[in-house]
Amino acid sequence: MVLLSILQIRVSTVFMLDINVPDLLSRLRKIGYVTAPIRQTLEGVTISFIDPFNMIAGKGTVRVDYDFGRRALGIESPNSKEISSALEEIWSCLGEMNVNIEKTLIPHELMVVAEASLKPKFIDAKYTFKDLLDFDLRLMEGAFVREGEEPSSNRWFHLRVSPIWSSYKINEKENLYRITIVYREERSKLINFIENIESILRKLLERV
Repeated sequence: MVLLSILQIRVSTVFMLDINVPDLLSRLRKIGYVTAPIRQTLEGVTISFIDPFNMIAGKGTVRVDYDFGRRALGIESPNSKEISSALEEIWSCLGEMNVNIEKTLIPHELMVVAEASLKPKFIDAKYTFKDLLDFDLRLMEGAFVREGEEPSSNRWFHLRVSPIWSSYKINEKENLYRITIVYREERSKLINFIENIESILRKLLERV
């Protein structure tokens, strides 16, 4: 079985209508989130981010951020159960604010970062370049994309497998690899992926 560690699961909006962030924070505070301080000014309100990376709220391992320039909302956590629950809570709050979820969250984009101990099949692929470099090359990184779709599509899957060189050991049967995924799909399919992420990733990596 593939040894797998999930480092980050992140769902973000690519296009987002302007939302009333103070209203959202007020609703999140009522359901147990720690929220960024809001200060009244002559121009309206200012929000002091919890940290420099636009974080506006958090609960448990969940971090919520908002990019005012891009009007993009992000929710992330390494815990699949906590982020799944947070997504439902935040989408519910936005619905109560009359934000058209289906319109503003298209495409739904999921990003995953993980580490796995494995020996990918593609590392046996070798290429001859002695005429140019005086040595041959061996493929050590691999990337896989969803067949039949383009990177700009609302339905997209990109899996990248890269060695973590600082932990690499010669002649080991398996080594540590960084796994990164970008997945865009309808909301129900993303939720299913998140809720079953470890099982899906293990089965997927066993075939790589």
